[in-house]
Amino acid sequence: MITTSDGLRYYTPERRQCFFNHERHLKYFKVYTQQNCELECTTNYTLHRCGCVKFSMPRDDRTEVCGASKIQCYNDAEDELLEEDVKFIVDKSRDYRAKCNCLPACTSVQYDAEISQADLDWKSLFAAFRQSLGEQDGAQFARLTIYFKEAQFITSKRSELYGVTDFLANCGGLLGLFMGVSLLSLAELIYFCSIRPFTILRAYRAKRRESNVFFNHPPPIIEKPKEF
Repeated sequence: MITTSDGLRYYTPERRQCFFNHERHLKYFKVYTQQNCELECTTNYTLHRCGCVKFSMPRDDRTEVCGASKIQCYNDAEDELLEEDVKFIVDKSRDYRAKCNCLPACTSVQYDAEISQADLDWKSLFAAFRQSLGEQDGAQFARLTIYFKEAQFITSKRSELYGVTDFLANCGGLLGLFMGVSLLSLAELIYFCSIRPFTILRAYRAKRRESNVFFNHPPPIIEKPKEF
């Protein structure tokens, strides 16, 4: 089972390399999986190539089912899709499946099936249950058992390796380790490089303006009367 963290929902499907169920809609399936998408892609190519589809392929009521005369046609269509996969390695524009855009599903469950078989001693089984074999004379029996191999399983989760927060944290940690730089030092650097020069320039212009006013309009001189 593969899941995807919620932090990847803001990425594009091409960047995260998977589709959420609400992002990719199929014509013949309600639930998106890569296998369903590839099957629908093969169906569309077969319909385009032969004008009909195989009986085992998904279809609507208006789609024709291929008869015996079209067996070679839909077999050739499947072979051509396999050839397109090989040609895609050389020429990226030749892949028909790439046009189908069948990326993996962000949440998927895959079962690894194993098959084992053994001889069934059904006569001993009937004898153990005390059942008569008269009516089953000459018959052959088989038993099919389906079960989970293990009661528990390990899941895989798709998440971002380095996000913006992780990148800033790593940069801040390295700068603080090798250069003694902290957020306060960065704030001081920004202040002295941007705000401080404008403050000094503004104070200089204000002082110069006051000096020009003083020289252009000197204050009046008042003389005191002399006493006799």
